[in-house]
Amino acid sequence: MGHQKSEIDRDEVRKIIKALKVEREKFESGDGNTFDLQQNGNITMRDLGTYPAGQVLSASTSAAYTQISGQYQAFLSSYDKMIAALERMVANHDEKEQTNSTAVYGVISGSDPKAGRRDTPKWGGS
Repeated sequence: MGHQKSEIDRDEVRKIIKALKVEREKFESGDGNTFDLQQNGNITMRDLGTYPAGQVLSASTSAAYTQISGQYQAFLSSYDKMIAALERMVANHDEKEQTNSTAVYGVISGSDPKAGRRDTPKWGGS
């Protein structure tokens, strides 16, 4: 891939991460949260009654609940993975900057004469 330059505005990405986490917390509070969906999202024959129409409606709502619940959990999982990926991206850039700063400091201070690749035989070094 060569020398691809990768730059991001880490402060802006951190703001985005913070906003995403605030929004993510909303899925765990109030009506429609994960617990609410698990406790109240599945309407069964117990709720509808044991007459024929109730049985048919219960089968339909159970199938819908299974589909919605699975999709909801998949959405939350993807949302969490997106936040984690953004956090890793910022951490990787922070680490890269720290590594570069350390290398530059070593060269400037003379504490590490072999800090760069130019000191290899390929570059005429020893």
